[in-house]
Amino acid sequence: MKWWQIRRRDAELERELRSDLDMEEEEQRERGLPAEQARYAALRAFGNRTLIREQTHEAWGWAVWERMWQDTRYALRQMAGSKRFSAVCILTLALGIGAEVTIYSVIHAVLIDPYPYRGAMRMVHIHLYDKDPAPYDLALDSTQFTQFAKSPVLDGAIAEDVYTMALTGSELPQQLQVGRLSPNAFDYFGVPALLGREFGRSDGEHVAVVSYHFWKSHFTGRPDAIGRSLQLNGQQFEVIGILPQRFAWTGSDVYVPLPDSQDPRRPANVYARTRAGFTDAQAEQALTPLLNTFARETPANFPQQFKVHLVHINEVAIGRFRGFLIVLFVSVTALLALACVNVAILLLARGEARKAEIAMRKALGASTARILHGLLAEAALLSFIAAGLGILLAFAGIRLVHLLIQPLPTMFPPESSIELNLPVLLFSVGVASSTGLLCGVWPALRLARVELRQAVQGGARNVAGQWSARNIHMALLAIQVALTILLLAGCGATARKLQQLLNANLGYRPQNLASVNLVLTEGAHNTWADRTQFYEQIRAAIARDPEVISAAIGHLPPLILDSTPISAPGSNFNSGNVIAQQVSPEYFSTLGIRMLQGRLWSSGETAHAVRLAIINDSMRRRYWPHTDAIGQTLVLNHGVANGNVWRLVAPGDDQHFQIIGVVADTPNQGLGESAYPAVYIPYSMMPFDGFDVAIRTRSNPAGLSHAIQLDVHRIEAGQAVGDLVTADDLLNGDILGRERFAARLFTAFALLGLGFAICGLYSVQSYLVAQRKRELGVRIALGARRKHIISSVTRFSLIAASIGSGMGIAASIALSRIFAHWTSGNVRDPWVLLAVVGVLLGAAVVASVAPALAATSIDPVHALRAE
Repeated sequence: MKWWQIRRRDAELERELRSDLDMEEEEQRERGLPAEQARYAALRAFGNRTLIREQTHEAWGWAVWERMWQDTRYALRQMAGSKRFSAVCILTLALGIGAEVTIYSVIHAVLIDPYPYRGAMRMVHIHLYDKDPAPYDLALDSTQFTQFAKSPVLDGAIAEDVYTMALTGSELPQQLQVGRLSPNAFDYFGVPALLGREFGRSDGEHVAVVSYHFWKSHFTGRPDAIGRSLQLNGQQFEVIGILPQRFAWTGSDVYVPLPDSQDPRRPANVYARTRAGFTDAQAEQALTPLLNTFARETPANFPQQFKVHLVHINEVAIGRFRGFLIVLFVSVTALLALACVNVAILLLARGEARKAEIAMRKALGASTARILHGLLAEAALLSFIAAGLGILLAFAGIRLVHLLIQPLPTMFPPESSIELNLPVLLFSVGVASSTGLLCGVWPALRLARVELRQAVQGGARNVAGQWSARNIHMALLAIQVALTILLLAGCGATARKLQQLLNANLGYRPQNLASVNLVLTEGAHNTWADRTQFYEQIRAAIARDPEVISAAIGHLPPLILDSTPISAPGSNFNSGNVIAQQVSPEYFSTLGIRMLQGRLWSSGETAHAVRLAIINDSMRRRYWPHTDAIGQTLVLNHGVANGNVWRLVAPGDDQHFQIIGVVADTPNQGLGESAYPAVYIPYSMMPFDGFDVAIRTRSNPAGLSHAIQLDVHRIEAGQAVGDLVTADDLLNGDILGRERFAARLFTAFALLGLGFAICGLYSVQSYLVAQRKRELGVRIALGARRKHIISSVTRFSLIAASIGSGMGIAASIALSRIFAHWTSGNVRDPWVLLAVVGVLLGAAVVASVAPALAATSIDPVHALRAE
């Protein structure tokens, strides 16, 4: 039988059954039954006939599909008949789903699939630890590397030396970061070239593979870049390949083959991939004897009595930010739960008003399963429409995340690609499906159990206002408020931490302060006297610029620097670790660091490498709290006497330094951390092959880069200058930038959660006022005052908000250690919790204002007549 024949037969049966219904009702009345009972008996008979028809349809094999189509049409009619309700539900779910998908996109790109490399989750750094808390990166010569790569616990290894080189051949040299990789590197990574090919074991030393970013900026993305030449440090390299966009190992611009060197003074850093089936602990245990053998061969390249520790590459890139991302994902999941609770509240409230309708449908013969399917179809349709809109909102959310992290290029691994890809879309579909079930199952189950006699009663008895229904609504609202408290507490904690960082005492003046980095051409200025004289020439030339107030050699804070072991005879601590910084005497005045005691060394003392030291106030308080630090002697036990091809050491091997001054603390372990004990010594004690020049300018230093390049070019034409970085850029980078990123996202989610809570409170209050219309009308008729009516209406919201606030505060305190460990905020801060509770209680009052005013304007006569 064709479908149109089935539909025609259905219509005929419908007309026949309706006629039978009227006849049955008339017969029951003739038997003397009251009108209501006669109608009830007719409905029972009509329902039985309808069941017979449905069983016939099932025999034809068409009923299932027809029911699905009927459920969908019925759901669409219900949505069209209550546009405001449908719009609120869809928008609420869409915002929750959109936020969840956006953050999952970040999680997937940064934690689940951040790298395009083969076996990336098994790639590790090899760190060596001794008494110093800072790790040593494993560095081996070529012979040692060959033996290391054959270890049975490794699935491959590469050697690498990242070096800054000058791109010459143009008017002004450009400073590039060049990754010198062992010839097996690209086989190890398993990422094919975008254009051309990658170098291998058969290639010579003068070939180059360029990054996608450098190809776009230097070659303007032209395919004919293959075969062209690059002049690096005056040597020609042929470009043989362009790498894909996501290949950004160490962030280098160009990759060239690492020369094979057995010189123990020129070791290369080593990275490896563990073999599948081996744990990190097993690999560490297996590698330790081999590395101990290498340490006996080249003791200068290894710390004493070290322990081997493998660190996965993503842990180094993300660090503690991994915990923040997990907390953020949990928070946005709580936001989606808020949206689901909100929609469940709306569906329950609407369902109470539809009890008579559902009872009528059951009286007309619809089974409980049939009713349940229809109600779930409505919830599913709402959720799938919301999912479509949520995915569109997720596109906007991802663009917003890109805008937030654009000023923070190092916040996430450069290889990560935050986008709405296939895994994220599958996740979105799963979220949408589960959301529809979560929102619709409970209301549907409650409505499907409606008694048939409610159809006859016509809703005269107000069951929705009973305490059981109110308790359910109150429980849902309390859960919603508790989740909102958690979101608001996280928002308040991150915002308060950001405010503390913004108001932190820096110990220097970052305004109009900048720095540039210079790295010498390999082999240039390789004697101590020549190098120190060249550095002073560069500093003096930059200082002579009319726009420059002063210039000094040294790093800008708040860079996190490695510590150095010292001995301090006669102090509170005979030995310990401090941060050693090499600076010129102009450093303190250039940065605006206050001199608390003593004096600076002079330029003449710098040139003669006089062993003088200046300490910060933290070191004075720790080592000489009750005596005068000026004139005391300290011994730097590491680094100062050990030179190599990259760092030269001043004549003499005396490591004893006399303290001549004390200066104020500056951040040297991060902006939010207490200053670590630090010692400043003349840069001439151990001039590296690269140095920073700090510059204090009369106005914004951002436009000074070209002038500095010209100043350096006049002294040495082949010397490149790095990008100019302002102190504000450093402060607003990873340090304040991550806190701002966290605070903004938490604030956005907390505001959404607060909006959901207000919407839920308002919806339930409006629904309860409508259901209590007769009761409130009677109260008004009996003389109830306006304030009593308002108190009666708002009491429900305040009780739910109070219960939820207590639950939320308890949860915040219970989870505070986890939050503090993975983020930098404190959700146990009493001021934060007090403010959050105040906001929630205020929201409860605001949500109750309109329903309360509506309750006071009820006309008693109209309310009683309507009942």
